[in-house]
Amino acid sequence: MTTTFVDNRAYFNDLTAFLTGQLLLPDDAAYEQVRPLWNAKVKTQPAAIVRCLTVQDVIHTVRWTRAHGLPLSVRGGGHDFAGRALSENGVTIDLSQMRSVTIDPDARTAHVQGGAMASDLIEAAQKYGLATATGNCSTVGMAGLTLGGGYGPLIGAYGLAADNLLSAQVVTADGQLVTANAEEHPDLLWGLRGGGGNFGIVVSLEYRLHPLTTVLSGMLLYPLDQARAVLRRFNEFIATAPDELTIQSGFIQTPEGLTVLFLLPTYCGPLEAGEQVLAPLRTFGNPLADQVQSVTYNDLIHQWDANAPNGRHWYAQTQSLKGFQTEVIEALIEQGLPFSSPFSFIAAHHFHGAASHVGVSETAFALRQDHLMFELISAWEPQSLDEQQHIEWSQNISQALTPYAFKGGYVNLLDEQEQERVPLAFGPNYGRLLDLKRTYDPDDVFSSTIGHLVP
Repeated sequence: MTTTFVDNRAYFNDLTAFLTGQLLLPDDAAYEQVRPLWNAKVKTQPAAIVRCLTVQDVIHTVRWTRAHGLPLSVRGGGHDFAGRALSENGVTIDLSQMRSVTIDPDARTAHVQGGAMASDLIEAAQKYGLATATGNCSTVGMAGLTLGGGYGPLIGAYGLAADNLLSAQVVTADGQLVTANAEEHPDLLWGLRGGGGNFGIVVSLEYRLHPLTTVLSGMLLYPLDQARAVLRRFNEFIATAPDELTIQSGFIQTPEGLTVLFLLPTYCGPLEAGEQVLAPLRTFGNPLADQVQSVTYNDLIHQWDANAPNGRHWYAQTQSLKGFQTEVIEALIEQGLPFSSPFSFIAAHHFHGAASHVGVSETAFALRQDHLMFELISAWEPQSLDEQQHIEWSQNISQALTPYAFKGGYVNLLDEQEQERVPLAFGPNYGRLLDLKRTYDPDDVFSSTIGHLVP
């Protein structure tokens, strides 16, 4: 009988001997408490999970794993659609206990560890009246969000999360700790700004902060019979929206079972001016609800959490389009409605302003013209027997939007079966990313996004 790594605890003795953190194997009671990702659809079983507490834990685990020829994966916040955070019969470096945040209010910077979530950063920064660009959900890990780009409600004013990354500490594939900033390894910093988790393990990040405590935000909900008219007016409105205003839009199902169109504006300038800016938006139809009000940025980010709980099964497709042209609106309504599940939704992120002012070659993230990035998210409870139906729902909408979309897609949402879209997503930056990959990870240890495409 062949002995596997999973069965042989002694195999890991020289790994555990120098760990501050905890090693979990499949027969440990805590293993199945720690292993699941946010997306419960992912069933991958690592041979070992290393719950790192220090950077030295990460370095030691990388060196040990490389020496023993095992696959390696990295888990930050664990908010992972595709399951890249876990490696089958490999070693998963779990950073979820490394979440500390340090704010420098004078320099307006934040230093966060690699496992920190958006909520950790937001709550620490708000004590000083500061914030930075994050995603829409408080439970998303900042490192993973940033490495793929990082859309969110402040994108017009402050850009992507990646655009606010000032420096990072990275454990490379050979177990070395390097700092990437404007002076040291600037090529690596360039790649970390939207190039995916392909070059090493990001154990800490430094972000630029902005003065911000309160925003004007909230849902505008419309019945479906108003959707076409509202979206046509909305498409005209966003063409001249000020940088301080970013508007998410899409379709959701209310707790009462009603499918509705939503607009979710976030204005981060002076609130009195925001009321005037939003006034036309609030006349586009007869909303079922108008929840726009002054809220703290922290409260805003937590409002979306109910739509993205841990433990459901999730599947995502992504397309980026110029806007809500008539053909796009019809494709969304005809292919997307009704939903395959009451938990599924369609959300379009509004990319403009500060994010569009960044040059294509300034960061690895390449799509720098105004657009809407669509998340086509199917979600269902674990006991559902219709998994393929839910997956096909997302795929069908994506296919319907393809004729009107930019090539490629948002790398944080690409499925593992969509590797052919990766070069298109990075466009003219792809060749430089491959060169960077050869420099920092020539053996393809980290293959989150582009690793498997290295010639």
